[in-house]
Amino acid sequence: MKELDGLEENMVSEWMQKLSEQTQPPHNLPTPGLILFKAGLTEKRRRAERAVMPVVWMRVTALAIFAITALWLLLSDRSPLASLFRETLSSLLFIVPFFVLGAIAAAMICAGFAFVLRRD
Repeated sequence: MKELDGLEENMVSEWMQKLSEQTQPPHNLPTPGLILFKAGLTEKRRRAERAVMPVVWMRVTALAIFAITALWLLLSDRSPLASLFRETLSSLLFIVPFFVLGAIAAAMICAGFAFVLRRD
């Protein structure tokens, strides 16, 4: 029985030595302080994004109200500003495509920067 135990120990020892040669050395793990620091930064970023959301929604709401008001002035004959608004828009009609293309290009550039900068 003792001979088998010694034989098994040698087999296990040889197997473990072969396994240790094949196994890659462990990578250094980040220190707990670094993990806590990154977690703190992530939490601050999340809080900042949450704090800014009402401002973003108010901007969207203000833009929507402006667009609705502009359309109402354009389509309504009751408003004294309607004729002035129509004349102004008709005189600027030839630059609208350039303005729209510029806005689309600016939005695409901003989206590209946001995509690149948000990658972790």
